[in-house]
Amino acid sequence: MPDREKISRYAKATAKPDKGGELAGILLEAAEANRAFEGCLQYEVHQSVFDADTVWVTEAWADQETMKASLEDEDNRELISRARPLIEDMEVIELVPLGGIEARLANPRAATPKPGYGLVQVDEVKDSAKEHGLESIQEARFAIGDLDASQVGVTHFRIHPDQRQPFGHHHDKAEEVYFVVSGSGRAKLDDEIVELKEGSLLRVGPEVTRCFEAGPQGMEYLAMGQHFSGDGGVEPGWWSD
Repeated sequence: MPDREKISRYAKATAKPDKGGELAGILLEAAEANRAFEGCLQYEVHQSVFDADTVWVTEAWADQETMKASLEDEDNRELISRARPLIEDMEVIELVPLGGIEARLANPRAATPKPGYGLVQVDEVKDSAKEHGLESIQEARFAIGDLDASQVGVTHFRIHPDQRQPFGHHHDKAEEVYFVVSGSGRAKLDDEIVELKEGSLLRVGPEVTRCFEAGPQGMEYLAMGQHFSGDGGVEPGWWSD
């Protein structure tokens, strides 16, 4: 099997009597540890409805190399050493994914778009910036609820002239594209600063912390991307120079 081929792994662990909960807890720690591996596409822990001492792990990896590297990681090795004494029996199956429907969102029911369509005027969408006392800096209108969308997020921003957002933010999963409708400004992307003007399209990966500021004419732009509930975080005062 080529090392660069995507691989799925299913493991069924039978815990020693009454140790299923403890084992599941360690495996959930492993799921968090594996967030550090870019090639870890999925790591889910399940417990049998009928037997609390039967625990399943569903994994998906970009390639064999990344999966092997995770097993050699010091933190994962420590978790494995803690889990091993709790396990009575272990079955592991490795498969090559061929295709089908993948779960794309945290909520499986949202993996299929809602039928029909949604139409709304952007100025009818609630200005969340005003709610948080930021109306002197910008307007921010998150339209996903108004559009009754299940997969895609879209936000309309108007940053007032010569104003900078007071925070940076990043995502854990979602890639975003920004489109400058009018005006101009700048974006700080980790340690780089890029110039933006009317018509600019900017793609930003989930791991990149970003923040925007407007020029003397202000800047109006759209942020668009796949929506994941609770995805990412905010860093107040991130762009302070």
